[in-house]
Amino acid sequence: MKARLLMICMLLLTTACGFHLRGTQVAETGISSSSIYIHSVNAPRLAREVATQISATGVTLANTPESASYRVTLKEENFEKSVLSVAADTGKVEEYQIVYNARIDAVDADGHNIIDNNPVSVARDFTFDENEVLGKFSEEGIVEDDLIRIAASQVLRRLQALLPTIK
Repeated sequence: MKARLLMICMLLLTTACGFHLRGTQVAETGISSSSIYIHSVNAPRLAREVATQISATGVTLANTPESASYRVTLKEENFEKSVLSVAADTGKVEEYQIVYNARIDAVDADGHNIIDNNPVSVARDFTFDENEVLGKFSEEGIVEDDLIRIAASQVLRRLQALLPTIK
């Protein structure tokens, strides 16, 4: 009986404090009169994901840079894969770390820099087993896609914090 009462109290406390499970949540940005143009310079996957996340919030994506209130340039995306740990007895790789790096620029309609060459970096590690090579390569692709989604969320949060009409 006490355990049940304690669990109910914990659930009430976590909902009262505004706690939400981690996941993809669409945030209201409040851009009804503004539009954003997304441009990619060697960052097509990030640009595609940022455009998807921005359009999910109800923001208008401009077709041309001249018609946009803000121009966002995403550039220089790359993945760096490094060995995180090796087995002591065999010397074989047990864990890798993948780091995703990109850069972001944002300019308003008048050409004033809002964000200038700001880095976006996300890292994740995963285990490796040479007996399950095909599965681990598939897992690596899934990790890369997840890193791009997280980086796009970071870009959206930076835009929400820095652009005056996005709240």
